Amino acid sequence: MKKTIILTFTLVTVFMINIIKSQTKYDLEKLAYRTAITEVLKGKDAYPEERELASSLPCLTTNSVNKFKFGTVEFTSGGQNGAKSDLSSTVSFLFTDQKHTKLVGLVIRIEKKTEAKKLGKYMAAKYGKGIVLAAVPKPRATGEVLGYPAVFYVDKKTNQTIVVADNYTEIDGKPDFSTDLFIIDNGIKVADQGSSDTVAERLKRSYKRLQE
Repeated sequence: MKKTIILTFTLVTVFMINIIKSQTKYDLEKLAYRTAITEVLKGKDAYPEERELASSLPCLTTNSVNKFKFGTVEFTSGGQNGAKSDLSSTVSFLFTDQKHTKLVGLVIRIEKKTEAKKLGKYMAAKYGKGIVLAAVPKPRATGEVLGYPAVFYVDKKTNQTIVVADNYTEIDGKPDFSTDLFIIDNGIKVADQGSSDTVAERLKRSYKRLQE
């Protein structure tokens, strides 16, 4: 009888541990940059892209963001209108080469308003107000807010530039809000041939132009 109880208890314990492990989200804030991060991407359904548009760098992108979090902010897959939304949250891991051997940046695009707001608040709480690249747009005469406000920070400890950009847009005539978080190693050059721009400078310049 005792053996049966012990065996049952052991099986239940193992079962509970497996559940807890399956529910654990990987913290993207603790990424090991300048590595291949193969363990992070294992089983994450990431697909290669020749270049991430904003940074120009090769990347591995995944829509399975429910397996990740950033600090205290947990993500769920899909978009504002559900898991099958055309605009789904994504995480893109940036590299300097097409073989993805050296991680140099990260792009987190959160399409769910609640999670996007939480991410912005978390970054502001950790880094402060930041340096404004584009100000929060004022409401138009008709009431809608449209624009792409952005701030950036320089993390001297990690030697990285961080850009937090909000997107006030309209989809099918309804207001929409999302957030893009860029983290990039300083000094990394864009992939465009003949250009001496760094990715950080290009990102900052792009958002400044959106304000003009």
